[in-house]
Amino acid sequence: MTATMTARSLLTCPPLYGTPRSPERATLGPKVAEIAAMMGRPFMPHQAYMADVALEIDPETGLLAYPEVVIIGPRQVTGKTEWLLPMLTHRCIGFEHAGPQRVLYTAQTADDARLKWRDVHLERLRDVPKLGRRFSARLTQNKEAFIWANGSMWSPGSTTGKKGGTGDTLDMAVIDEAWSRPDSRTELGMRPAMMTRPWSQLIVASMIPGLSRAKPGEWPYLRHKRQVGRARVEAGVRHGMAFFDFSARPGMDPGDPETWWSCMPGLGRTVAERKVRDDFAAMDPVDFCAEYLGWEPETTTPGWSLIREKTWEGLKDPMSTIDGVPALCLEITEDRAFGYILAAGHRTDGHWHVEVVEPGHRVTGPEAMGTTWMLPRALELVEEWKPSTVVIDPRRPAASLIVPLRKAGVHVLTPNTLDSAAACGRFYDATGDAAREEDDGVRMFHLGQPELDASLGAARRLDTGSGGAFTFVKRGSAGTLSPLYGVTLAMHGVEVMSTKPIPRSKIW
Repeated sequence: MTATMTARSLLTCPPLYGTPRSPERATLGPKVAEIAAMMGRPFMPHQAYMADVALEIDPETGLLAYPEVVIIGPRQVTGKTEWLLPMLTHRCIGFEHAGPQRVLYTAQTADDARLKWRDVHLERLRDVPKLGRRFSARLTQNKEAFIWANGSMWSPGSTTGKKGGTGDTLDMAVIDEAWSRPDSRTELGMRPAMMTRPWSQLIVASMIPGLSRAKPGEWPYLRHKRQVGRARVEAGVRHGMAFFDFSARPGMDPGDPETWWSCMPGLGRTVAERKVRDDFAAMDPVDFCAEYLGWEPETTTPGWSLIREKTWEGLKDPMSTIDGVPALCLEITEDRAFGYILAAGHRTDGHWHVEVVEPGHRVTGPEAMGTTWMLPRALELVEEWKPSTVVIDPRRPAASLIVPLRKAGVHVLTPNTLDSAAACGRFYDATGDAAREEDDGVRMFHLGQPELDASLGAARRLDTGSGGAFTFVKRGSAGTLSPLYGVTLAMHGVEVMSTKPIPRSKIW
């Protein structure tokens, strides 16, 4: 228990979505950590944490609490191979209470699996005398296997236990590089062989592929695993699937080392920051964001559409601030994974100021708070800032906060569709992107916050078909426009409350 809790407490780079450790459960994780140390590659804190969770014992059944484990992480900096090798070894020598174990390792193709088995697994195990003398290696092509003294067998290659040379049963199966699987047939080929084995466990591991490896839509199996895993973590499920997704929070600057340190647990240990910086400069931005940051390729949208990036950069003013009464807006993303509190108001020179007051990072990681933080934080800001109103679009996820805020005595403005379209036009005009050089109209300034920058860069106009009105929509299938939409609605709140003042007795 001590080793387990120490590993959790030392996590400096937790997964964006990660199944938490259940400390009341016993775990076989420390046994795997001992094998990793024996191999000369002691577990990093995040590896120990994953092993501890993956090998928790359900006190009700006495079996593994998680018969499935899914790991998604950046290439080279998650330590996936160095985690799998001790896990597979422990399965062969540490489950003698369950009888001889049958283990199958698969990769992109059977040949890829055999190559990894021969050049990495075999060589590493042979280098450890305490392990090398406990097995023999059968090298016959298509029948390769480590045959352990206790009768366990570990094979590479094909998609089913029988074809992989493991017999009719399977105790541990690994689907490595899962992005290469076009569907679930590999998993479906394994599960019948695992059905009668009470200690069986499936491990699925992968990075997110860039466009140079796979086009969007070519890896639905991994995408499905990610969607299911994230949903289970958000729901607090502590059985069935253990899920670990080391990805950067959407909206962070892909070129900022702070972003890399937030999602690459091996950075500074197995990979130098300089190497990542070199790769960022050399790689296609879409590929880098996918394979190093875990962002799905269609969410990476280099090149701006709504306004020019140069225009937005010209409106950056780190010293900008609101003078007078602001308006706030609350926004929650469609999947309710992130919440934002935004603000807008006028500066002393009469121009607009917009900013992200609270970004969505409060709801990420193993100790996620959901969106429960938003209501108390909003009430704190109302008391501190005395805004004219809090704006919430009643058609969007943050609508769940309207009633609680009003019950607390806060004035909440709920714009309709026409109001929202007018607000989008007001935001666009204030950027001056379409203005002539002699136009000295009111402009909008910002602090250069990455959440707002990324949101604006991912947006495009969508005409609503009435009098030139338009709204903002995403160009990709993921990411979020919440920061952009939030500051736009906050500007709307300032305008409305300046023309229709409400007595303070009805606001607080």
